[in-house]
Order: sequence, then structure tokens, then C-alpha cells
Amino acid sequence: MTYCNRFSTQRLIMRPLALADKHWVLSLQQDAQWKRFIGSRGVNNVDDACDYIESTNAQRKEWGYGLLALEDKQTGLPLGVCGLFNRFAFTCPDLGFAMLPQARGNGLCVEACNAVIDWSKSQGYGFLTAMTHPENAASQRVLEKVGFKRHGIYFDKTFPAQTLYWRDL
Repeated sequence: MTYCNRFSTQRLIMRPLALADKHWVLSLQQDAQWKRFIGSRGVNNVDDACDYIESTNAQRKEWGYGLLALEDKQTGLPLGVCGLFNRFAFTCPDLGFAMLPQARGNGLCVEACNAVIDWSKSQGYGFLTAMTHPENAASQRVLEKVGFKRHGIYFDKTFPAQTLYWRDL
């Protein structure tokens, strides 16, 4: 297995999160849509953002995948995150993403998701899952654009019920 470390797409650089990202990671997690649809991850200050980044990168070391920072290829400005998680409920990873407000609605998230899906295929995964808040229509549209199909509701005692999506690779 190769690590899910760095990708380049037409408009994006996708790379592991770095401690230098702490300010925009904090902004992302304080965004109203993040709070509404993803919920608090305990990131309330810059130190918490550093802990979150270190935790995310530790997952990459353990599992070979994790969240990647999304940067505008031309400007280097941060746009959001996209990557894979281990939810421990399935034999393949779960796709997740979140965009900063200024990066929403222009297809960048779809572009990032497609790069992660292509990497997942190259690693031999048979499928990916994804979950969204039942009212998060924008994320559901992204998932449908990249080939995921709705598979009902997923219940887990650690977070509220989510709409489950599935994509065969």
C-alpha cells in the first residue's frame, strides 16, 4: 500500500495537514456549516487545531490514509479538507470533506473527491462509504456527482444518525 499523501489535480494541491495550517483549520471547524453538519471536534482554539492536525496525521501513519489539506494550485490559499477515515464499521474507508466558505459551489470538492476515489481504486479497495447529516443537501449532491448511492440511515452511538452513502470501486 502506498500512503495517501499528496495529489495534484487541475486546480488543487492536496497534501497532509501541517501545523502551519492551524489558523484556517480552526476557522473551518468554527464555520456554521461545519458545526451544524459535522459537529464539534473539540477544536476551539489554535492549540486544539494543532492537536487535531497531529491526530489526523497519526491516523495516516497507522492506516495509510487520512485528511488532506486542499490548496488552490495557483494561489496556495487553503480551501478545505478531503480524505479518508476509518469508521471501524466497514472493511473499507469512509470519504469525508469540508470546504471553507469561499471555496464552496465551484466544483473543487468534486475534484478533490475524485482524486481520493482514484487513489482508493489504485489501492485495491472494493468500495468506499460516506456519511452526511440528513439535512446536508450540498454534501449529498457532491457524493452523488462522484458516483455514491444513498443506502439509508447509519446509526452509531458516538454521533447522531447519518445518511449513509456507498460506492463500489
